[in-house]
Amino acid sequence: MGAQMRFEIQAAPLDLDLTLGCGQTFRWRRTTDGSWSGVIGDQSVNLRKNGNRVTVNAHPGGRGVREYVLDFVRAHDDIGKIQGRLGEDPVLALGMKKMKGLRIVKLDEWECLVSYVLATYANIPRIMKMVDALAVNYGSRIEHGVYSFPDRMQLSKATVKELTGLGLGYRADYVKELCEIVDEQMLRSLSKASYERLRRELIELPGVGDKVADCVSLFGFGRLESFPIDIWMERALARLYKQRGSYKTLRTFAAERFGEYAGYAQEYLYHNERMHARDSCCAFSE
Repeated sequence: MGAQMRFEIQAAPLDLDLTLGCGQTFRWRRTTDGSWSGVIGDQSVNLRKNGNRVTVNAHPGGRGVREYVLDFVRAHDDIGKIQGRLGEDPVLALGMKKMKGLRIVKLDEWECLVSYVLATYANIPRIMKMVDALAVNYGSRIEHGVYSFPDRMQLSKATVKELTGLGLGYRADYVKELCEIVDEQMLRSLSKASYERLRRELIELPGVGDKVADCVSLFGFGRLESFPIDIWMERALARLYKQRGSYKTLRTFAAERFGEYAGYAQEYLYHNERMHARDSCCAFSE
């Protein structure tokens, strides 16, 4: 194991609070000093904003860690181009620029799949608790109190009874079945699939419906055209676009309205709707 690494990356614009605190990922916590600590693969990582740069402390470090972090925050996304395209939408154009620093993250495909299966009918604190329980009990120790998310072989050692005992409830059966079905070859095949094929094959997996498939497509496989729809998005689409209907109807509307960057539109609308519900103050209005 290497020594702890400290380095800087440039990923402008990047707002850590918006990006890591908006419910995309479940292994990050804001510290008392304003930085963010979490886990990326086999690395314990702390991120601190420093002007247009981000100071990274990674343990245990090693070759490729810088690119690992850059990939995680999707530092290579051209936010100017993305917002320019989405700015053609008059609703998004009203307040989207206030969220320039909100980036979509790139999660490990397996971790993302299991995490979002756990996320069904659960609030964010409970999801975080379940994900952490899997890491502590079946992942690899990185440093004191910090564990990697277990890979398929590690997690396959768990019984349904053990998983249920960790608070997974009915999701324990899904996780156990995923361990038996999903392997590296399948993940590699899915990573090369078109978005529509990826989505169809994900929906065939245990515990995966429309929303989970779109979340995993977006945050795990990096398909920016994906537009996950939950209750917040239903409210946003109804309030701002007067759109109501089935998941398929709303998804079709989003695809036609936002195109190849629908995932970013979703994150902007999702964050805005939550802020609107919290204090009736939002960037977008009817």
